[in-house]
Amino acid sequence: MIVRYIAIFAAASLLLVTGHCAPHFESTNRIGLLCIGDTSYGESPILGWLSLDFAVQWQELPTDVQGVLTNEEARKVTRIYTPRTLERLLDQYDMLLLLEPRMHWFSLTEMDRFKRSVDDGVSALLTLWPDTEGYLSLVQTELASVFPQDFPQVYKNAEFAPFRIEVVENNPPVLDVFIPVGIERITGEDTRPMFPRQGSTVWAWANKPSLSRIPKDEFIISWSYGDNDAENWVIGIDVDESWFRLSSGNEYGGDLVLNMIYYSVGKELPPDIFLVHQLRDSFHNYNIRKNLIYSTIEFIDDFGANTIELERAIGEADDGRSVARDLFLEGEYEASYQKIQEMIEGITELNEEAVRLKERALLWIYITEWSAVTGTAVLAGFVLYSLMIRRRLYKEVAITRPGTGRR
Repeated sequence: MIVRYIAIFAAASLLLVTGHCAPHFESTNRIGLLCIGDTSYGESPILGWLSLDFAVQWQELPTDVQGVLTNEEARKVTRIYTPRTLERLLDQYDMLLLLEPRMHWFSLTEMDRFKRSVDDGVSALLTLWPDTEGYLSLVQTELASVFPQDFPQVYKNAEFAPFRIEVVENNPPVLDVFIPVGIERITGEDTRPMFPRQGSTVWAWANKPSLSRIPKDEFIISWSYGDNDAENWVIGIDVDESWFRLSSGNEYGGDLVLNMIYYSVGKELPPDIFLVHQLRDSFHNYNIRKNLIYSTIEFIDDFGANTIELERAIGEADDGRSVARDLFLEGEYEASYQKIQEMIEGITELNEEAVRLKERALLWIYITEWSAVTGTAVLAGFVLYSLMIRRRLYKEVAITRPGTGRR
């Protein structure tokens, strides 16, 4: 009997750590994310963060373009990729990311579809707006009811005050793993007013100076919504604002959001967030180095350099990267890190070889150009010498006397 109770307790503890399960993730081992609002490259870091994690698949619906796309381009993308049926939405996505969303581009039918997907277990994450634009486009719809935030009918302005967060440590280990890497020392500004609904969980507080009107406000909240336990979150700022930026010293903003996503869909949380952060950066580093090699190959290929062996070696390195990726997906983070570091060393050597091929190709260009210039200079010098110095080709002009026709 004691063993049985221990097993039940262990299972319950695991559920606390991993959250509810998502059918799409369970069937594919990939987390499907539908990103709506202020999401585009160049405007928001979210797609860059998601692209660093192989467990994530995403689709962007850019309804807050702000000059990155034209309205017509953004509407076209949104029109094409918005799921046409509830079944398609549930089949492809585990979570909705609404980042300062403007929802007025969606029809009432589409808004109802989003709401019903959350009813059926699709989780949701919302970042709040800095102003009134877009606010009513969500809060006056049924979709607002799925969030742990009690939205006033009139927008409440942000309090322009710096803050540092305080992570609540008695929750499942989603955010407190970031305390040792200094997440509580980062300063942000302009967190939005939060109005948590009864039953919500506070994951982090925003502590403001004593001169602030509200010295302490909720920063990240969530709750388990509906019969299918969708885990829905609200963050008091958007991910493109100062607290999340590298310029503020926050290297872990993307990892923090990914941890929230992992927990929401029931994926086991990384045991060592520093290692996983380094691992994601390593895959990014590998891609940069490989792209540099391809740029060099494209350059030297125009000069007839033999790049076949180099391209074959890149293919072998990519095979090793695929092994590291598979280890990452299996949760073997240490083995994955060792493998990708090995591949980075190999791709660095290939980069050096590509530079040598480039220098060799350019050497022949320099020799050819030098020969052409030197040959031209010698020929010009010979002609000048023959005409002006030795005068072999030079003939004096004769003078004819007037009226005689003779010299």
